[in-house]
Amino acid sequence: MAEMSAPVRYEDSCGPAELGLGISVSASMSWLPDNVLLEVLGFLSVRDLIRSGRVCKRWKRLVMDKTLWRYVDLTPYKLNSKILWHLVRHCIGTNLQTLKVKGLLNSVSKQEFLTPAVLQVIEKRYSSLEKLHLEETNLRSLSYECFPSSLKTLELFQCEIPLTWFRTSQSKNKSLPNLENLNLRNVSSFSDHLFQTICKLSSLKTLCLSGTYRVTDIGIQNAVPYLKGLQHLKLHDCNITNITLHLIGCHLKHLRSLALRNFGSLTDAGLSCLSDVKTLEKLWLNCCFRLSSNCIISVCGNLPFLSYLNLNGILFEGQGLEEIRKSLPNCRITNSVSDVDTMFKL
Repeated sequence: MAEMSAPVRYEDSCGPAELGLGISVSASMSWLPDNVLLEVLGFLSVRDLIRSGRVCKRWKRLVMDKTLWRYVDLTPYKLNSKILWHLVRHCIGTNLQTLKVKGLLNSVSKQEFLTPAVLQVIEKRYSSLEKLHLEETNLRSLSYECFPSSLKTLELFQCEIPLTWFRTSQSKNKSLPNLENLNLRNVSSFSDHLFQTICKLSSLKTLCLSGTYRVTDIGIQNAVPYLKGLQHLKLHDCNITNITLHLIGCHLKHLRSLALRNFGSLTDAGLSCLSDVKTLEKLWLNCCFRLSSNCIISVCGNLPFLSYLNLNGILFEGQGLEEIRKSLPNCRITNSVSDVDTMFKL
């Protein structure tokens, strides 16, 4: 993993300069108009962009242009609390909309680099921040209420959260009132109680749960009353049964896409519950190997807007797959035994 270090040379004028990454800056580039230089700078990584601001005064001004700081991906870099604090206070432009950070959870130190103070600075400085993506981050010292209220998308991959993630707030405003998209992957401590609470506090349109084995049918049952506006749902490797499909069919009437993977307990009885979700456009049934071709034909034939059906990992007897294709002529169907991952993205 790369580290951010100081450049080799720096000049105040726009003459020849050498960046620490081996980038030679010719004097001829000083004749380029600002809009062209901004296009060039837009191709640089975060580290290169920050170092470019040390070439000359003009480049320093251009590097802070708001168009260059809408999307910031820090996951390739090894960060500690000091570096992150400096970046959010002095380097990253205020027009930030998406921030991706990778922590030290799997490192030897396991340092907690994301603190309430850093999140407070992020909220005050970046009022346009809509998406926060965290990987391998220890969040045990943080409460849910520490996250910027402007967030519309929160992604946590292999993060640790406390069982008391939701603490009593003195604020009259609910936490993350703008949150629409929640994506959790391998967050082992995410439980039914946390699931119900976060759904109650938000108005989710997209929900992706992968490897959250503590989420059960009971958690789904308690959460669905708060998911009336949900449009996209992905459940992978969760501890659920046909009961969840019954709840989806009864409550999630505006669902446009549903992705199920490694749902070994799903049977024809559960799939039949989706017949009433008439808004479904895309359906993933990866490795749901207990389903019959007759049931798939019956259910999907009643979904007028279905345009994509993923049956990867399912082996059908006889002409089962061909019969499905014939019954759904306007639907693109995939069936790879190797189960190539074609899951939808946020």
